[in-house]
Amino acid sequence: MSDFRYRCLLAVCGLGVLNFVIFVIVAVAIGGDAVNGKAVGGHYYLASHGKLTEVSEAVYTYSLWHVRSLLVTHPLAILTGYLANRERRARKAAGRSLDGNHVGGLPTSS
Repeated sequence: MSDFRYRCLLAVCGLGVLNFVIFVIVAVAIGGDAVNGKAVGGHYYLASHGKLTEVSEAVYTYSLWHVRSLLVTHPLAILTGYLANRERRARKAAGRSLDGNHVGGLPTSS
């Protein structure tokens, strides 16, 4: 696998993890998430551990879309993390460093 593809795997995995971390931080800060919450009669509630927090429609919609984004980014992070780990092991077994150069050899110019 080329270094570019390997780095892309790492980037996609990192972005997926970052999206999840941001989701957790924001959910704690705003009082929960929309998937566990509800919208009733023009009032919007986020929920966390059974506690409802009333929020604006915009915050509710943001939370709902952020949860939906996790349905895409979380599996992608798992898949790309697995593939990057396989590549890392293959490079280690072949005696290559993670930047693609042969261990102990002179670096090649790109």
